[in-house]
Amino acid sequence: MKKFLLLILVAFSIPAWADINLEPLLNKVVLQLQAEQWITTKTALVDVSINAAVTDQGIEKIQANVTQKLNQLSDKGEWHVLSFNRQLDRSGLESIQMKAQARLPQTELGNLRGKAKSISKPGETFAIDNVHFTPSDEEIRDANTALRNNLYLQAKTEIDNLNKLYPDQKYYLHEINFISQMPIAPMPMNAMVRAEAMPASQPLSVGNKTSLQAMVTVASMPAVVAQKLS
Repeated sequence: MKKFLLLILVAFSIPAWADINLEPLLNKVVLQLQAEQWITTKTALVDVSINAAVTDQGIEKIQANVTQKLNQLSDKGEWHVLSFNRQLDRSGLESIQMKAQARLPQTELGNLRGKAKSISKPGETFAIDNVHFTPSDEEIRDANTALRNNLYLQAKTEIDNLNKLYPDQKYYLHEINFISQMPIAPMPMNAMVRAEAMPASQPLSVGNKTSLQAMVTVASMPAVVAQKLS
């Protein structure tokens, strides 16, 4: 009996217009907004290839030794081994091929090939494969946040302008959908040549542009309808 009375009270407490679809009654303005953002970086992804020939007993020590040598190449970034392949050659030695990568500041990029040569020795060689000036994940997240904030401010400006022109309408942000974002690609530059020639004391901010679009719906309800539903 108590549950039945509770259901009756809830039913009477719901407004009569609660089931009405209000969408057709709204005055809507649809806008397509776009924002652009430069993403700059002073770091680069450095790819290093390592080739080594060791005896079977030296396999366990090779990775630790390679890590130590990579830190000699630069200790300003965290080195990650991307691949590790081994095979037995005709001489009976284990042939090791490794790929390693680290994000390094520009001050560490000068004379990388010379450094790689200096830490190499017979049976264990290091070579610089690529230097990619591409933003870090954190730099990309910050840029995306800035893009969204830009679009929110643009939408607010549009709403303020509409409310100044039509003060009785009371426009508000009804819906916003982010619809397009340009992918961020590695910087189109001869990175290795520039890195070798770049003065360590004058780091250069390398940039790339990205953009974000949004479909924004601004809406208001006619005063006559609002009065009837209130």
